[in-house]
Amino acid sequence: MPEIREARARDIQQLLALRLEALQQHPLAFSSSPDDDRLDLEYLQKIISEERQVIFCAVHGENIVGMVGAFVQPQRKLSHRCDVWGAYLRASERGHGVGRQLMEAVVDQARSWSCESIHLGVTSGSKEAIGLYQSLGFVSCGIVARAIVDGEHAASEHIMVFHLE
Repeated sequence: MPEIREARARDIQQLLALRLEALQQHPLAFSSSPDDDRLDLEYLQKIISEERQVIFCAVHGENIVGMVGAFVQPQRKLSHRCDVWGAYLRASERGHGVGRQLMEAVVDQARSWSCESIHLGVTSGSKEAIGLYQSLGFVSCGIVARAIVDGEHAASEHIMVFHLE
């Protein structure tokens, strides 16, 4: 079972490679494309060093096989919520509880930040992810039709929220 931990500066190159893999293999699961992704070396360094932002990694041996980002909005009126981004787990690691562990790390982090809720978006084609989020207590609060359009292909996005107790 992979270790779940916060990303470190030495992980940046692997995180960039994993992100590129995710964008290339699942183009309708992410709003970014490989040619316009804002996640670069500088941005990752900023995320790793800032408070109230985190990337959790699933590490198998020396290899990062999964990741998920979370942050608290800097605006005072939004500082009660945690937003999730960039969740991805290699196919070889799926179905073994690793995705659950990554998301449980996010839930624990959101609680430590004193957040009231966790918000995420997941495309309709990601049935396994939707099932995982629901099993953790996330509920769908809306669907945005054609939220992501890539050429002739489109995907709806489920907006999901988990209210922390």
